Amino acid sequence: MYRLLFLLLIFSPCALFPQDYQVALTLRGDYESSQLTDFELNDFFQSYNAYYGVNMKQPFDTVAANGLSHTGWGMGIRFLSGDNAGFATGIFLTYGSKSIRNESIFANNLLTRTDFRVKDYNCQVDVGFHLKRFLLIQGHLTARVRENLFDLGYVYQDGSFSQGNEYDILGVYHGSTITLDVGASVGLKLGPVFIPVGISFPTNMVPDDGLSTMLDYDITRIRWNDLPRNYQVWANDPVNFDPFNDAVRTQSFRSVRINVGLEIWLGRQNSKE
Repeated sequence: MYRLLFLLLIFSPCALFPQDYQVALTLRGDYESSQLTDFELNDFFQSYNAYYGVNMKQPFDTVAANGLSHTGWGMGIRFLSGDNAGFATGIFLTYGSKSIRNESIFANNLLTRTDFRVKDYNCQVDVGFHLKRFLLIQGHLTARVRENLFDLGYVYQDGSFSQGNEYDILGVYHGSTITLDVGASVGLKLGPVFIPVGISFPTNMVPDDGLSTMLDYDITRIRWNDLPRNYQVWANDPVNFDPFNDAVRTQSFRSVRINVGLEIWLGRQNSKE
């Protein structure tokens, strides 16, 4: 079934536009500037710093708005019809990741270390038009899955690292952010090289109503902890800790994305050849 769909994806444009077309496999590398607008992980860092206050000689830094920007790579299929002007479309898959380490130090030299990692899996469909197979102007729809991992542990004075049970806050928190983004791009094709520049915005087409949070499960996956957005409430009043209002929600990891790519078109097939 999947092979049939793949063959239809490749050859159906050729059937619709048999008179003059170009279809190519592409290899893609890109840089994605990921602009966060409401990043609740910073609420955790700030509330943690405020809670321990004078007992810390080095507080946590916050993550910058573009802190999750990263490079990526992937592959896809591009199709152009017509010579001077015509229809342009394509589909490609990309993967990218980013890691951020953050540390705070208490007055007794106990160190709190966090390792925050995102892994982005993207599937984008472009639809638009081209001018002389040189300038491509397209809109796009992108399905994005962002896997979020947040390790939190203590480094003791003897150098040992612990994510154990001596403190509930320690652990490995994880959650996934799923969005369907809309956007637009413009690109220049110079021989087999294509340079697209695009922007995309997350929509609420895959809503979780703010219910999905960053979770740390125990080994039995029966008990879990939510990563607190408000550390003071979590530490002082756990009975009234509301995960929907006081925990870090995965929807806050959504971002506006500006993307600059470099594609190499391989295996080109032209109707005139």
